[in-house]
Amino acid sequence: MATPTQAPTNVPQEPDPFYYDYDTVQTVGMTLATIMFLLGILIIISKKVKCRKEDSSPTCKSCKSELPSSAPGGGGV
Repeated sequence: MATPTQAPTNVPQEPDPFYYDYDTVQTVGMTLATIMFLLGILIIISKKVKCRKEDSSPTCKSCKSELPSSAPGGGGV
């Protein structure tokens, strides 16, 4: 039977780098997902509103982009 010859010393343990507070991770993730979702909706809506304002003008370059091949009378290969 083996017996220790020295008393065990208390070594300060380092915190485990792979320990995660899953409640905080989940809360932060859901918050960021919600913010990005709403930001995407706002960007889409702002582009549509901008196009509607400019739609009364004869050319709305941000909404109606014509390819050269779709122009009447040319552009085909």
